[in-house]
Amino acid sequence: MADPWRVAYEFAVQVARAAGAVIRKATEDEIKVSTKSTTVDLVTKTDERVEKIIIGSLKAEFGEKHCYIGEESVAEGKPCVLTDKPTWIIDPVDGTTNFVHGFPFVAVSIAFAVDKKLEFGVIYSCLEDKMYRARKGMGAFCDDVAIEVSDVKDITKSIIISEHGTDRSKDKVTKIFNTMQKILCIPVHGLRGSGTAATNMCLVATGAVEAFFEIGIHCWDIAAGAVIVKEAGGVLLDVDGGEFDLMSRRMVSANNRVIAERIIKEIEIFQVSRDDDPVSK
Repeated sequence: MADPWRVAYEFAVQVARAAGAVIRKATEDEIKVSTKSTTVDLVTKTDERVEKIIIGSLKAEFGEKHCYIGEESVAEGKPCVLTDKPTWIIDPVDGTTNFVHGFPFVAVSIAFAVDKKLEFGVIYSCLEDKMYRARKGMGAFCDDVAIEVSDVKDITKSIIISEHGTDRSKDKVTKIFNTMQKILCIPVHGLRGSGTAATNMCLVATGAVEAFFEIGIHCWDIAAGAVIVKEAGGVLLDVDGGEFDLMSRRMVSANNRVIAERIIKEIEIFQVSRDDDPVSK
């Protein structure tokens, strides 16, 4: 039987590695930074350049029959709509703040969806030189070694990852820290955060941590990681316990449903606009 997306998957791995090389080289050069929506939501010339490299490479290979959702493109006003067409979902530099400060977790994230369903995901943690990848129904890998989530079911023996996000409004920050306090006091072994959603999801997939949750992330932050976590044996849920929705900007990824549902009990939910809501753009 023909494998329709094998070539696209293998090409995505190559493109991610090439993009990562550009990022590593940029860490040796002067970093020019501007801001997006807030002072903590940073964008560098590297983000813009790497996205152009990735999308340019994909368009040269697959043409305009495919659709492209990129973080920097959306910031410039292009639509963020997931259709039934083959669609690439790209975060050129996940962890821009880390990149700017020299904190060593920065990832290239490339996902591919058809009929609104994710087919594969590739995450290259470029400063670590680790390539994570997964295809639907074919398992998850890090540098060609199969990976799987941990088998911990007792949340008191778990490590949980989350992030503070980029919205610094007092009410949302209060809810974020209230949630973290409640989870820490379950108690759990610890709370962590790498500063990049893509890397956080890979840590779930490798069994290094039991779960990652966040409200306010974007589809390009988590699309590739969603495939990798699921193929590593993990679960994905909405923060209210419902079905995972890529465009909702809210997610719990965990090694199993027991851990996920225990975390959900402690989450103080706040409202965020959807990625595919044109009114919010």
